[in-house]
Amino acid sequence: MKRMMIPFLAAALAAGALFAQQLSTTPTPRDANWVKRVERDAAQARKGGWEVVFIGDSITDFWQNRGKAEWQKYFAPFKALNLGISSDLTEHVLWRLDNGQLENNQPKLFVVMIGTNNNGHRPADKESTADTVAGIKAILDRLAQKAPDSKVLLHAIFPRGATPQDERRLRNEAVNAEIQKFADNKRVFWMNINDKLLQPDGTLSKEVMPDLLHPNAKGYAIWAEAILPFLQKSVMTSVTPDHRMDQAWWKQRFEQKLALAKQGGWELVFLGDSITHGWEGAGKQVWAEHFGAYKALNLGYGGDRTEHVLWRLHNGELDGYQPKLLILMIGTNNTGHRPAAQETPQDTADGIRAILDLIAKKSPSTKVLLLGIFPRSAKPADAPRARNSRVNELIKAYADGTRVIYMDLGPQMLETDGTLTPEMMPDLLHPKEKGYRIWAQAVLPVIKETLGK
Repeated sequence: MKRMMIPFLAAALAAGALFAQQLSTTPTPRDANWVKRVERDAAQARKGGWEVVFIGDSITDFWQNRGKAEWQKYFAPFKALNLGISSDLTEHVLWRLDNGQLENNQPKLFVVMIGTNNNGHRPADKESTADTVAGIKAILDRLAQKAPDSKVLLHAIFPRGATPQDERRLRNEAVNAEIQKFADNKRVFWMNINDKLLQPDGTLSKEVMPDLLHPNAKGYAIWAEAILPFLQKSVMTSVTPDHRMDQAWWKQRFEQKLALAKQGGWELVFLGDSITHGWEGAGKQVWAEHFGAYKALNLGYGGDRTEHVLWRLHNGELDGYQPKLLILMIGTNNTGHRPAAQETPQDTADGIRAILDLIAKKSPSTKVLLLGIFPRSAKPADAPRARNSRVNELIKAYADGTRVIYMDLGPQMLETDGTLTPEMMPDLLHPKEKGYRIWAQAVLPVIKETLGK
Protein backbone atom coordinates (compact mmCIF):
# COMPACT_ATOMS: atom_id res chain seq x y z
CA MET A 1 0.00 0.00 0.00
CA LYS A 2 2.82 2.40 0.93
CA ARG A 3 4.58 1.59 -2.34
CA MET A 4 1.40 2.55 -4.20
CA MET A 5 1.00 5.81 -2.25
CA ILE A 6 4.48 7.15 -3.07
CA PRO A 7 3.96 7.43 -6.84
CA PHE A 8 0.43 8.69 -6.23
CA LEU A 9 1.70 11.51 -3.98
CA ALA A 10 4.49 12.33 -6.42
CA ALA A 11 1.99 12.52 -9.25
CA ALA A 12 -0.28 14.72 -7.17
CA LEU A 13 2.54 17.09 -6.33
CA ALA A 14 3.62 17.25 -9.96
CA ALA A 15 0.06 17.92 -11.04
CA GLY A 16 -0.23 20.69 -8.46
CA ALA A 17 2.99 22.31 -9.69
CA LEU A 18 1.80 22.05 -13.28
CA PHE A 19 -1.56 23.57 -12.35
CA ALA A 20 0.16 26.53 -10.67
CA GLN A 21 2.37 27.11 -13.67
CA GLN A 22 -0.65 26.88 -15.92
CA LEU A 23 -2.27 29.65 -13.90
CA SER A 24 0.64 32.02 -14.41
CA THR A 25 1.07 31.20 -18.11
CA THR A 26 -2.54 30.78 -19.25
CA PRO A 27 -4.07 34.03 -20.59
CA THR A 28 -6.97 34.86 -18.28
CA PRO A 29 -9.39 37.81 -18.13
CA ARG A 30 -10.80 39.30 -14.95
CA ASP A 31 -14.25 40.87 -14.48
CA ALA A 32 -16.36 42.88 -16.95
CA ASN A 33 -15.08 46.27 -15.77
CA TRP A 34 -11.52 45.06 -16.21
CA VAL A 35 -12.30 43.92 -19.78
CA LYS A 36 -13.68 47.38 -20.54
CA ARG A 37 -10.48 48.93 -19.22
CA VAL A 38 -8.45 46.60 -21.43
CA GLU A 39 -10.53 47.60 -24.43
CA ARG A 40 -9.97 51.30 -23.73
CA ASP A 41 -6.23 50.78 -23.40
CA ALA A 42 -6.18 48.66 -26.55
CA ALA A 43 -7.93 51.45 -28.46
CA GLN A 44 -5.13 53.79 -27.39
CA ALA A 45 -2.50 51.25 -28.34
CA ARG A 46 -3.99 50.79 -31.82
CA LYS A 47 -3.46 54.45 -32.60
CA GLY A 48 0.18 53.51 -33.08
CA GLY A 49 3.19 55.75 -33.08
CA TRP A 50 4.15 54.91 -29.49
CA GLU A 51 7.86 54.97 -28.73
CA VAL A 52 7.78 53.62 -25.17
CA VAL A 53 5.11 51.34 -23.70
CA PHE A 54 5.02 50.48 -20.00
CA ILE A 55 3.45 47.10 -19.14
CA GLY A 56 2.65 45.96 -15.64
CA ASP A 57 0.35 46.05 -12.65
CA SER A 58 -0.65 48.76 -10.15
CA ILE A 59 2.94 49.94 -9.73
CA THR A 60 2.92 50.82 -13.44
CA ASP A 61 -0.74 51.88 -13.43
CA PHE A 62 -0.16 54.47 -10.71
CA TRP A 63 2.11 56.56 -12.93
CA GLN A 64 -1.28 57.98 -13.89
CA ASN A 65 -2.00 59.39 -10.41
CA ARG A 66 0.73 59.19 -7.77
CA GLY A 67 3.44 59.52 -10.40
CA LYS A 68 1.60 61.80 -12.82
CA ALA A 69 3.83 64.84 -12.34
CA GLU A 70 6.97 62.74 -12.67
CA TRP A 71 5.62 61.09 -15.85
CA GLN A 72 5.12 64.53 -17.37
CA LYS A 73 8.49 65.79 -16.18
CA TYR A 74 10.61 62.89 -17.37
CA PHE A 75 8.72 61.23 -20.19
CA ALA A 76 7.10 64.18 -22.00
CA PRO A 77 9.74 64.05 -24.80
CA PHE A 78 8.71 60.47 -25.58
CA LYS A 79 5.49 59.17 -27.07
CA ALA A 80 4.82 57.00 -24.02
CA LEU A 81 1.83 54.77 -23.29
CA ASN A 82 0.90 53.28 -19.92
CA LEU A 83 -0.53 49.74 -20.08
CA GLY A 84 -0.44 49.01 -16.37
CA ILE A 85 -3.56 47.70 -14.64
CA SER A 86 -3.86 47.43 -10.88
CA SER A 87 -3.86 43.93 -9.36
CA ASP A 88 -2.86 42.18 -12.58
CA LEU A 89 -0.90 38.94 -12.51
CA THR A 90 1.15 37.53 -15.37
CA GLU A 91 -1.83 35.64 -16.81
CA HIS A 92 -3.84 38.86 -17.01
CA VAL A 93 -1.07 40.64 -18.89
CA LEU A 94 -0.91 37.72 -21.31
CA TRP A 95 -4.65 38.00 -21.96
CA ARG A 96 -4.31 41.72 -22.61
CA LEU A 97 -1.45 41.18 -25.06
CA ASP A 98 -3.57 38.61 -26.91
CA ASN A 99 -6.61 40.87 -27.03
CA GLY A 100 -5.70 44.08 -28.75
CA GLN A 101 -2.94 45.77 -26.79
CA LEU A 102 -0.28 44.80 -29.32
CA GLU A 103 -2.30 45.52 -32.46
CA ASN A 104 -0.55 48.23 -34.49
CA ASN A 105 1.64 48.73 -31.45
CA GLN A 106 5.34 48.04 -32.01
CA PRO A 107 7.17 50.67 -29.98
CA LYS A 108 10.89 51.10 -29.85
CA LEU A 109 10.85 49.96 -26.23
CA PHE A 110 8.63 48.07 -23.81
CA VAL A 111 9.25 48.64 -20.10
CA VAL A 112 8.02 45.54 -18.25
CA MET A 113 7.60 44.90 -14.56
CA ILE A 114 5.17 42.24 -13.39
CA GLY A 115 4.99 39.49 -10.80
CA THR A 116 4.51 41.05 -7.37
CA ASN A 117 0.83 40.09 -7.40
CA ASN A 118 1.63 36.52 -8.38
CA ASN A 119 3.55 36.31 -5.12
CA GLY A 120 1.25 38.60 -3.16
CA HIS A 121 -2.08 37.04 -4.14
CA ARG A 122 -1.09 33.40 -3.93
CA PRO A 123 0.69 31.51 -1.14
CA ALA A 124 3.98 29.84 -1.93
CA ASP A 125 2.37 26.42 -2.25
CA LYS A 126 0.10 27.79 -4.97
CA GLU A 127 2.72 29.90 -6.81
CA SER A 128 6.34 28.85 -6.79
CA THR A 129 9.25 30.94 -7.99
CA ALA A 130 9.30 28.81 -11.13
CA ASP A 131 5.62 29.57 -11.76
CA THR A 132 6.08 33.34 -11.67
CA VAL A 133 9.24 33.08 -13.74
CA ALA A 134 7.36 31.03 -16.33
CA GLY A 135 4.63 33.68 -16.50
CA ILE A 136 7.15 36.46 -17.08
CA LYS A 137 8.95 34.38 -19.69
CA ALA A 138 5.62 33.83 -21.46
CA ILE A 139 5.11 37.61 -21.60
CA LEU A 140 8.57 38.14 -23.07
CA ASP A 141 7.89 35.41 -25.62
CA ARG A 142 4.59 37.04 -26.57
CA LEU A 143 6.29 40.39 -27.09
CA ALA A 144 8.96 38.72 -29.23
CA GLN A 145 6.27 37.05 -31.30
CA LYS A 146 4.00 40.05 -31.79
CA ALA A 147 6.55 42.89 -31.74
CA PRO A 148 9.84 41.27 -32.81
CA ASP A 149 11.63 44.53 -33.58
CA SER A 150 10.83 46.15 -30.23
CA LYS A 151 13.33 46.14 -27.41
CA VAL A 152 12.33 45.23 -23.86
CA LEU A 153 13.60 46.74 -20.62
CA LEU A 154 12.80 44.06 -18.06
CA HIS A 155 12.66 45.41 -14.52
CA ALA A 156 13.36 43.55 -11.34
CA ILE A 157 10.17 43.33 -9.30
CA PHE A 158 10.28 46.17 -6.78
CA PRO A 159 10.92 45.37 -3.13
CA ARG A 160 7.96 45.12 -0.78
CA GLY A 161 7.56 44.72 2.96
CA ALA A 162 9.48 46.61 5.62
CA THR A 163 12.55 44.40 6.00
CA PRO A 164 14.75 42.16 3.86
CA GLN A 165 13.30 39.18 5.72
CA ASP A 166 9.73 39.90 4.59
CA GLU A 167 8.38 36.69 3.02
CA ARG A 168 6.96 38.37 -0.06
CA ARG A 169 10.15 40.39 -0.54
CA LEU A 170 12.14 37.16 -0.46
CA ARG A 171 9.83 35.57 -3.00
CA ASN A 172 10.18 38.56 -5.32
CA GLU A 173 13.95 38.44 -4.99
CA ALA A 174 13.97 34.75 -5.86
CA VAL A 175 12.03 35.55 -9.03
CA ASN A 176 14.41 38.41 -9.85
CA ALA A 177 17.39 36.11 -9.56
CA GLU A 178 15.92 33.95 -12.31
CA ILE A 179 14.35 36.45 -14.71
CA GLN A 180 17.54 38.49 -15.02
CA LYS A 181 18.84 35.52 -17.03
CA PHE A 182 16.37 36.35 -19.79
CA ALA A 183 18.35 39.45 -20.76
CA ASP A 184 20.44 38.99 -23.89
CA ASN A 185 21.45 42.68 -24.13
CA LYS A 186 20.30 42.68 -27.73
CA ARG A 187 16.54 42.67 -27.54
CA VAL A 188 15.93 42.17 -23.82
CA PHE A 189 17.76 44.29 -21.27
CA TRP A 190 17.77 43.92 -17.49
CA MET A 191 17.55 46.67 -14.90
CA ASN A 192 17.41 46.34 -11.13
CA ILE A 193 16.95 49.64 -9.31
CA ASN A 194 15.83 48.15 -6.01
CA ASP A 195 18.87 49.43 -4.11
CA LYS A 196 17.83 52.97 -5.02
CA LEU A 197 14.45 52.41 -3.37
CA LEU A 198 15.82 50.91 -0.14
CA GLN A 199 17.64 52.26 2.88
CA PRO A 200 21.32 51.24 3.32
CA ASP A 201 20.24 48.54 5.77
CA GLY A 202 17.80 47.07 3.24
CA THR A 203 14.65 48.36 4.91
CA LEU A 204 11.90 49.93 2.83
CA SER A 205 10.85 53.37 3.99
CA LYS A 206 7.28 54.63 3.97
CA GLU A 207 8.73 57.87 2.67
CA VAL A 208 9.18 56.06 -0.65
CA MET A 209 6.36 53.49 -0.48
CA PRO A 210 3.77 54.48 2.14
CA ASP A 211 2.08 51.06 2.02
CA LEU A 212 5.42 49.25 1.57
CA LEU A 213 4.34 48.21 -1.92
CA HIS A 214 3.41 51.19 -4.13
CA PRO A 215 5.76 54.13 -4.72
CA ASN A 216 4.69 57.67 -3.96
CA ALA A 217 5.85 60.68 -5.99
CA LYS A 218 9.33 60.37 -4.50
CA GLY A 219 9.50 56.72 -5.49
CA TYR A 220 8.34 57.46 -9.02
CA ALA A 221 10.99 60.18 -9.32
CA ILE A 222 13.65 57.64 -8.30
CA TRP A 223 12.32 55.22 -10.90
CA ALA A 224 12.17 57.83 -13.67
CA GLU A 225 15.68 59.16 -13.02
CA ALA A 226 17.06 55.62 -13.03
CA ILE A 227 15.63 54.63 -16.40
CA LEU A 228 15.80 57.97 -18.21
CA PRO A 229 19.35 57.48 -19.61
CA PHE A 230 18.37 54.06 -20.96
CA LEU A 231 15.21 55.48 -22.52
CA GLN A 232 17.15 58.28 -24.17
CA LYS A 233 19.72 55.88 -25.57
CA SER A 234 17.06 53.41 -26.73
CA VAL A 235 14.41 55.77 -28.02
CA MET A 236 16.37 58.89 -28.99
CA THR A 237 19.32 56.86 -30.21
CA SER A 238 20.16 58.86 -33.29
CA VAL A 239 20.56 62.13 -31.34
CA THR A 240 22.21 60.76 -28.19
CA PRO A 241 26.03 60.86 -28.53
CA ASP A 242 27.57 57.40 -28.26
CA HIS A 243 31.01 55.92 -28.91
CA ARG A 244 32.55 52.65 -30.03
CA MET A 245 35.69 52.81 -27.90
CA ASP A 246 35.22 49.14 -27.01
CA GLN A 247 36.30 48.31 -30.58
CA ALA A 248 40.10 48.51 -30.79
CA TRP A 249 40.30 49.67 -34.42
CA TRP A 250 37.71 52.40 -33.84
CA LYS A 251 39.49 53.62 -30.71
CA GLN A 252 42.81 53.69 -32.56
CA ARG A 253 41.30 55.55 -35.50
CA PHE A 254 39.67 58.11 -33.20
CA GLU A 255 42.96 58.74 -31.41
CA GLN A 256 44.78 59.12 -34.73
CA LYS A 257 42.18 61.46 -36.17
CA LEU A 258 42.01 63.48 -32.97
CA ALA A 259 45.77 63.98 -33.09
CA LEU A 260 45.49 65.18 -36.69
CA ALA A 261 42.60 67.49 -35.81
CA LYS A 262 44.67 69.08 -33.05
CA GLN A 263 47.31 70.04 -35.60
CA GLY A 264 44.79 72.57 -36.91
CA GLY A 265 44.82 74.42 -40.16
CA TRP A 266 42.37 72.10 -41.93
CA GLU A 267 40.37 73.94 -44.58
CA LEU A 268 38.36 71.00 -45.93
CA VAL A 269 36.83 68.20 -43.85
CA PHE A 270 34.91 65.11 -44.99
CA LEU A 271 32.72 63.75 -42.18
CA GLY A 272 30.79 60.48 -42.26
CA ASP A 273 30.81 56.68 -42.16
CA SER A 274 32.44 53.90 -44.21
CA ILE A 275 31.59 55.58 -47.51
CA THR A 276 33.64 58.59 -46.42
CA HIS A 277 36.22 56.28 -44.82
CA GLY A 278 36.56 54.72 -48.27
CA TRP A 279 38.43 57.77 -49.57
CA GLU A 280 41.38 56.01 -47.94
CA GLY A 281 40.61 52.81 -49.85
CA ALA A 282 38.80 52.63 -53.18
CA GLY A 283 38.89 56.41 -53.47
CA LYS A 284 42.51 56.95 -52.47
CA GLN A 285 43.82 57.78 -55.94
CA VAL A 286 40.88 60.09 -56.62
CA TRP A 287 41.49 61.89 -53.32
CA ALA A 288 45.14 62.45 -54.23
CA GLU A 289 44.25 63.76 -57.68
CA HIS A 290 41.48 66.14 -56.68
CA PHE A 291 42.01 67.05 -53.03
CA GLY A 292 45.77 66.67 -52.64
CA ALA A 293 46.28 70.39 -53.13
CA TYR A 294 44.03 71.20 -50.19
CA LYS A 295 44.58 70.90 -46.46
CA ALA A 296 41.95 68.15 -46.29
CA LEU A 297 41.02 65.83 -43.41
CA ASN A 298 39.01 62.61 -43.68
CA LEU A 299 36.83 61.96 -40.62
CA GLY A 300 34.94 58.95 -41.95
CA TYR A 301 34.60 55.79 -39.81
CA GLY A 302 33.25 52.52 -41.10
CA GLY A 303 30.00 51.54 -39.41
CA ASP A 304 29.33 54.91 -37.79
CA ARG A 305 25.84 56.26 -37.27
CA THR A 306 24.69 59.77 -36.40
CA GLU A 307 25.16 59.21 -32.67
CA HIS A 308 28.81 58.24 -33.20
CA VAL A 309 29.51 61.34 -35.26
CA LEU A 310 27.91 63.44 -32.51
CA TRP A 311 30.15 61.81 -29.90
CA ARG A 312 33.26 62.40 -31.99
CA LEU A 313 32.42 66.06 -32.48
CA HIS A 314 31.69 66.44 -28.77
CA ASN A 315 35.07 64.90 -28.02
CA GLY A 316 37.45 67.02 -30.01
CA GLU A 317 37.32 66.25 -33.73
CA LEU A 318 36.20 69.79 -34.55
CA ASP A 319 37.99 71.65 -31.76
CA GLY A 320 40.77 74.17 -32.30
CA TYR A 321 40.15 74.87 -35.99
CA GLN A 322 37.33 76.06 -38.24
CA PRO A 323 37.41 74.56 -41.72
CA LYS A 324 36.07 76.64 -44.56
CA LEU A 325 34.03 73.70 -45.87
CA LEU A 326 32.78 70.49 -44.29
CA ILE A 327 31.27 67.80 -46.51
CA LEU A 328 28.82 65.67 -44.52
CA MET A 329 27.17 62.40 -45.45
CA ILE A 330 25.82 60.13 -42.73
CA GLY A 331 22.77 57.97 -42.06
CA THR A 332 22.96 54.81 -44.15
CA ASN A 333 23.98 52.82 -41.08
CA ASN A 334 21.12 54.27 -39.05
CA THR A 335 18.71 52.79 -41.55
CA GLY A 336 20.84 49.76 -42.36
CA HIS A 337 21.63 48.62 -38.84
CA ARG A 338 18.19 49.07 -37.29
CA PRO A 339 14.74 47.81 -38.22
CA ALA A 340 12.15 50.41 -39.15
CA ALA A 341 10.47 50.08 -35.75
CA GLN A 342 13.70 51.22 -34.08
CA GLU A 343 14.72 53.93 -36.57
CA THR A 344 12.23 55.93 -38.59
CA PRO A 345 13.37 58.26 -41.39
CA GLN A 346 12.56 61.15 -39.07
CA ASP A 347 14.85 59.68 -36.40
CA THR A 348 17.74 59.58 -38.86
CA ALA A 349 16.96 63.07 -40.10
CA ASP A 350 16.88 64.31 -36.50
CA GLY A 351 20.34 62.84 -35.97
CA ILE A 352 21.64 64.67 -39.02
CA ARG A 353 19.99 67.88 -37.84
CA ALA A 354 21.74 67.48 -34.48
CA ILE A 355 25.10 67.14 -36.26
CA LEU A 356 24.45 70.28 -38.29
CA ASP A 357 23.51 72.17 -35.14
CA LEU A 358 26.66 71.02 -33.36
CA ILE A 359 28.85 72.03 -36.30
CA ALA A 360 27.21 75.46 -36.27
CA LYS A 361 27.90 75.79 -32.55
CA LYS A 362 31.52 74.64 -32.68
CA SER A 363 32.49 76.17 -36.01
CA PRO A 364 30.00 78.89 -36.95
CA SER A 365 32.04 80.16 -39.92
CA THR A 366 32.15 76.74 -41.59
CA LYS A 367 30.03 76.13 -44.66
CA VAL A 368 28.49 72.64 -44.80
CA LEU A 369 27.86 70.71 -47.99
CA LEU A 370 25.21 68.23 -46.90
CA LEU A 371 25.06 65.23 -49.20
CA GLY A 372 22.04 63.06 -49.65
CA ILE A 373 22.65 59.52 -48.44
CA PHE A 374 23.91 57.48 -51.37
CA PRO A 375 21.55 54.88 -52.87
CA ARG A 376 21.95 51.31 -51.73
CA SER A 377 20.46 47.95 -52.83
CA ALA A 378 19.79 47.04 -56.43
CA LYS A 379 16.29 48.39 -57.06
CA PRO A 380 14.47 51.64 -56.21
CA ALA A 381 11.73 49.76 -54.37
CA ASP A 382 14.13 47.86 -52.11
CA ALA A 383 13.44 48.76 -48.46
CA PRO A 384 16.95 50.05 -47.58
CA ARG A 385 16.95 52.33 -50.66
CA ALA A 386 13.42 53.57 -49.92
CA ARG A 387 14.32 54.39 -46.32
CA ASN A 388 17.38 56.38 -47.38
CA SER A 389 15.35 58.21 -50.02
CA ARG A 390 12.81 59.23 -47.41
CA VAL A 391 15.60 60.55 -45.17
CA ASN A 392 16.93 62.58 -48.08
CA GLU A 393 13.51 64.11 -48.65
CA LEU A 394 13.58 65.31 -45.05
CA ILE A 395 17.15 66.57 -44.79
CA LYS A 396 17.16 68.60 -47.99
CA ALA A 397 14.96 71.05 -46.10
CA TYR A 398 17.90 71.74 -43.78
CA ALA A 399 19.72 73.64 -46.53
CA ASP A 400 19.52 77.41 -46.22
CA GLY A 401 21.52 78.14 -49.37
CA THR A 402 24.24 80.00 -47.50
CA ARG A 403 25.74 78.10 -44.58
CA VAL A 404 24.24 74.71 -45.48
CA ILE A 405 24.04 73.56 -49.10
CA TYR A 406 22.33 70.31 -50.11
CA MET A 407 23.47 68.07 -52.95
CA ASP A 408 22.12 64.66 -54.00
CA LEU A 409 24.56 62.64 -56.11
CA GLY A 410 22.42 59.51 -56.09
CA PRO A 411 21.00 59.84 -59.61
CA GLN A 412 24.51 60.07 -61.06
CA MET A 413 25.37 56.68 -59.57
CA LEU A 414 22.30 54.88 -60.89
CA GLU A 415 21.32 53.42 -64.23
CA THR A 416 18.57 55.12 -66.22
CA ASP A 417 16.02 52.66 -64.80
CA GLY A 418 17.08 53.50 -61.24
CA THR A 419 18.99 50.28 -60.61
CA LEU A 420 22.32 50.22 -58.82
CA THR A 421 24.94 47.95 -60.35
CA PRO A 422 28.00 46.17 -58.94
CA GLU A 423 30.07 48.11 -61.46
CA MET A 424 29.32 51.22 -59.40
CA MET A 425 29.10 49.65 -55.94
CA PRO A 426 30.27 46.01 -55.79
CA ASP A 427 28.34 45.34 -52.58
CA LEU A 428 25.51 47.73 -53.58
CA LEU A 429 26.54 50.04 -50.75
CA HIS A 430 30.18 51.18 -51.05
CA PRO A 431 31.41 52.90 -54.24
CA LYS A 432 34.39 51.67 -56.18
CA GLU A 433 36.80 54.17 -57.76
CA LYS A 434 34.26 55.09 -60.44
CA GLY A 435 31.82 56.22 -57.75
CA TYR A 436 34.45 58.28 -55.96
CA ARG A 437 35.28 60.05 -59.23
CA ILE A 438 31.63 61.01 -59.66
CA TRP A 439 31.61 62.27 -56.08
CA ALA A 440 34.82 64.29 -56.49
CA GLN A 441 33.74 65.90 -59.75
CA ALA A 442 30.39 66.89 -58.29
CA VAL A 443 31.76 68.59 -55.18
CA LEU A 444 34.87 70.22 -56.70
CA PRO A 445 33.01 73.35 -57.90
CA VAL A 446 31.73 73.98 -54.37
CA ILE A 447 35.18 73.36 -52.92
CA LYS A 448 36.83 75.77 -55.35
CA GLU A 449 34.21 78.44 -54.79
CA THR A 450 34.34 78.14 -50.99
CA LEU A 451 38.12 77.81 -50.60
CA GLY A 452 38.88 80.32 -53.35
CA LYS A 453 41.27 78.12 -55.26
